[in-house]
Amino acid sequence: MSKVGVITNPTSGSGRGRAWGQETLALLAAKGHQVNDLSRGSWPASYEAAMRARRHLDALVVVGGDGMVHLGLQVCAERKLPLGIVAAGSGNDAAITLDLPIHHIPEAVERIERGLQGEVATIDLGKLSGGRVELPASPRYFVAVLSAGIDAAIAGYARRITFPRGPAKYKLATLRELPRYSPYGVTVTVDGTTWTQPCTLVAVANSPVFGGGLKISPMSSVTDGMLEFVITEALSRRDILRMFPQLYDGSHIHDPRVRVMQARKVTISQAVDGAPMPPAFADGELVGGEPLTIEVAPKALHVLGARPR
Repeated sequence: MSKVGVITNPTSGSGRGRAWGQETLALLAAKGHQVNDLSRGSWPASYEAAMRARRHLDALVVVGGDGMVHLGLQVCAERKLPLGIVAAGSGNDAAITLDLPIHHIPEAVERIERGLQGEVATIDLGKLSGGRVELPASPRYFVAVLSAGIDAAIAGYARRITFPRGPAKYKLATLRELPRYSPYGVTVTVDGTTWTQPCTLVAVANSPVFGGGLKISPMSSVTDGMLEFVITEALSRRDILRMFPQLYDGSHIHDPRVRVMQARKVTISQAVDGAPMPPAFADGELVGGEPLTIEVAPKALHVLGARPR
């Protein structure tokens, strides 16, 4: 018997999250585990409850989308405590990368059970620090992608809307944010090399996908001990519209205006010239404003039943 903490999101999956959470709790209990429901109705409250309980747990399980996975990372990162994921949200980028069942609760719980019996994947995370990192978690960890340019502005609007869901809301958010866009001025340091440039998209990727399956960095891997830094030159609004569909298959990386670099450490800050940068998002969650320092945290997370691609 294992002691398992569970955090559920009743609003995930277009309101079906409550039932999925109850199903997860029941299935884990039926398998003989001692289950502790740590859901507290809000991200900060659930985080604090999990932080208080984590020393007494054998595993933490989150039920929902990428926001719930992001919460779980803050509790389990760089600790022995493994994370179980029941992917049941409108965006499930982490589950895609980790080859976990999506919207199928019994299969997801079965993977967790296998993980508790020894099938565990150890993966890298991005680790974010800076004076403006959002509380309660600092440093902040992410599994997928940190966005800090037009991608962050789009994510900021997408986060505020409830319909449509999944990738479609990012299309709507793109159309909403384009009229407001001007090229950003950014100063970047990648593994000790510093430069300043105008840009449109700037991101740090630990895994290939974000935004409901957009392939911002197709060659990224959560097991290679590296991050990928992605930046574009200053693009026109028309160029952005033309490039956006290429994110679905990753073909944008062949555009000469796009630069992709492997990195272990990246810093991002506002330059004097150019539009102010929007607050950064990671795993679809607001994480804070610049200046930001992002480092790879190798082998920082143990995921139950995962099979990283």
